[in-house]
Amino acid sequence: MAYQVTARKWRPRRFDQVVGQEHITTTLKNALSSGRVAQCYLFCGSRGVGKTTTARILAKALNCARPDGADPCGECPSCRSIAEGTSMDVLEIDGASNNKVEDVRELREVVRYAPTEGSHKIYIIDEVHMLSTSAFNALLKTLEEPPPRVVFVFATTEVQQVPETILSRCQRFNFRRIPAGQIARHLQAIAQAEGIAVEEDALFLLAGRADGSLRDAESLFDQVVSFDQERVSTSGVHQVLGLVDRSAHFELIGALAEADASRVLGLIGAVVAEGGEVEEFVLGLVEHLRHLLFVKVQGGGGALDVAEADRTRYEQLAGLFAEEDLLRMMRAVLDLAGELPRSLYPRFRAELALVRLARMGRAVEVGQLLARLKALESGPGPGPAPGGGPGPAIEPAAPGQAAALRVAPAPPSAPPHPTGQSILPPRKGAAEPARQPASQAPDPPPPGVELSPDRLEADWGGLVQEVRRSHPSLGIFLQGAALVGLEGRVLRLSFAPEDSFASKQVEKNREVIEGLCARRWGQPLRLECAVRTGDAPPARQETREADPTLKSVLDAFDGELV
Repeated sequence: MAYQVTARKWRPRRFDQVVGQEHITTTLKNALSSGRVAQCYLFCGSRGVGKTTTARILAKALNCARPDGADPCGECPSCRSIAEGTSMDVLEIDGASNNKVEDVRELREVVRYAPTEGSHKIYIIDEVHMLSTSAFNALLKTLEEPPPRVVFVFATTEVQQVPETILSRCQRFNFRRIPAGQIARHLQAIAQAEGIAVEEDALFLLAGRADGSLRDAESLFDQVVSFDQERVSTSGVHQVLGLVDRSAHFELIGALAEADASRVLGLIGAVVAEGGEVEEFVLGLVEHLRHLLFVKVQGGGGALDVAEADRTRYEQLAGLFAEEDLLRMMRAVLDLAGELPRSLYPRFRAELALVRLARMGRAVEVGQLLARLKALESGPGPGPAPGGGPGPAIEPAAPGQAAALRVAPAPPSAPPHPTGQSILPPRKGAAEPARQPASQAPDPPPPGVELSPDRLEADWGGLVQEVRRSHPSLGIFLQGAALVGLEGRVLRLSFAPEDSFASKQVEKNREVIEGLCARRWGQPLRLECAVRTGDAPPARQETREADPTLKSVLDAFDGELV
């Protein structure tokens, strides 16, 4: 007997042999048993998941002379002729090459004839989405009111291209991608029947490479068996398919956890030296990070569809990272995978991205960071000096540990805190107003005396410092404001376009600031904020960069001002 590939030799012949589509086979078997057979079925799904195979089993079951329940016997003349493709009652049509309206007109003439051998005439149209619009329209009436004993079965991988008028006349069945574990078990059963020794890791590699397609997995299995007819091994799969060894990805994840950039570069060099492709290596890294994130979120790898040995290693590595770190790494590697096909230097691009991942710090929750800053500022230790002394900074943390806070000493030539400087242009003929220490609140003006713009300008920095001491996060947002002036009892502030979020936060908490203004200056003021349409003044940019608390937050997140 001539050689047959595994996909044809082991094609299912009964409904219960179809892998991973129990929701469809059960429905069809119940419909056959109860006689509720529709005039048209639409099978949609990705490649290699069993659409055409299920259509053939359905055709055999409808015309079988000796059915075994709802399954065909596979031995009667009708079943054998359908399997061999010689049946006059079952026609398989390629929608890609018979997509004209003339082809559909010819089909409408043929369907009028009664079946010759079995009880039904079945028309299987593969890739039905390739039919033209005119061909679909010519088929509408026949689909809605077909002759007796005529059944249409459509199969497609692009169901979104099928018109709604066709979909409304069909029973639609969505075929799922087959999980890697089911594919691996099916390949193991085939190998056992063929007398071929296999390794579990090798089968999961083939299943993962097939991406949910059983036919693709069986084709890859044939290719590896041709390389070694006695054993399907992990090394053989790597060598035949050009895959990167899984251990290299585990070592790379360990190097990223240890922030060892030199080791990362060495691993990439070793992969390239062994003939591995950089793009294949990065795609494998995406899969590994996905598994790590799955284990981290689920709290274990029990539901992970990988070999048992790999599941244990994923659980060990997941404990070295925070969930936020894995999300950032996944996002960076996904961007890298999308850029590599267009890159002139894929290896250099991969090295650059992975070294940045190794050098990046660990994630710190914003709430935890602000709580530490507040505790440091209000504690007995040294806090920010009046007028802009040293503020808290972030102590670099060891890999896998949380970042710590420390107080950085002020440089010898540190300028006064920018908030103590005037931000309003001096009026002509007016003397330079005297500056008061920011930490010392001035005496409130006597009752009935209005607050002058000069006094407001001179004491604005002190108000900002007072807000920072009582509400650190609000003080940081207020730090980015520019004092416009005082109009009656209305205190107007402006923010740069990039500080619109800070403007909203100040506006949201304006009652706090208004209360501090009343206590400091002895009269109620109403706060109004606006976002400027132009660029921020250079002085304001310098003010934000000099703020030690904001600098600490930027250091913690490895960020920059834009």
